Amino acid sequence: MNNKLSNVSMLGRMAYTIMCVEAFLKNCHGDRDWSPVATAMWKATSTNWGDWPEEYSAYIPDVLLSYDGFEDELAETMTKGTYQKLLRLYNGITEGSEDDPTDEVNYMLNLPHEMAMIYEGTVIGDGKESFNIVDRAEKVLDSHNIPYPDYHKVLFSSVAELNGWGNYFNGTNLSIIL
Repeated sequence: MNNKLSNVSMLGRMAYTIMCVEAFLKNCHGDRDWSPVATAMWKATSTNWGDWPEEYSAYIPDVLLSYDGFEDELAETMTKGTYQKLLRLYNGITEGSEDDPTDEVNYMLNLPHEMAMIYEGTVIGDGKESFNIVDRAEKVLDSHNIPYPDYHKVLFSSVAELNGWGNYFNGTNLSIIL
């Protein structure tokens, strides 16, 4: 897949990664309403990565489940109602085990955040780290025999735009959840 995304911007690679996450969520836990998480993820394609990771991280199980309850720090990124909805959403399907590939929900939801954190405030270079993240997402899809998302849908976002970052776009148009 790496060579297929080599001409795709970082925002496009992020979108493809999110598409992989959504494919996993829909196929493995499709009976749940993932829209709050998907909405938070897709902001990555239309927001500066200097700001987005902090907001999105609160939606990742290993961060959310580390709180003893709804705290002031969480109020900066979500309502109490959203917090409670996320607790119900994650109940029984993730322990929020950081860096544990066997906790697949947490692992997959961490990948977009990881991509943003690796590249935020840097020069992209060859972007090999983003390919590693895409490969890791696809391995989880492979383990469940889930087809890869159509990478053609992100080819519009060129590595020639904005020094490889790509122009912002509304990624929700690519979502299978929203």
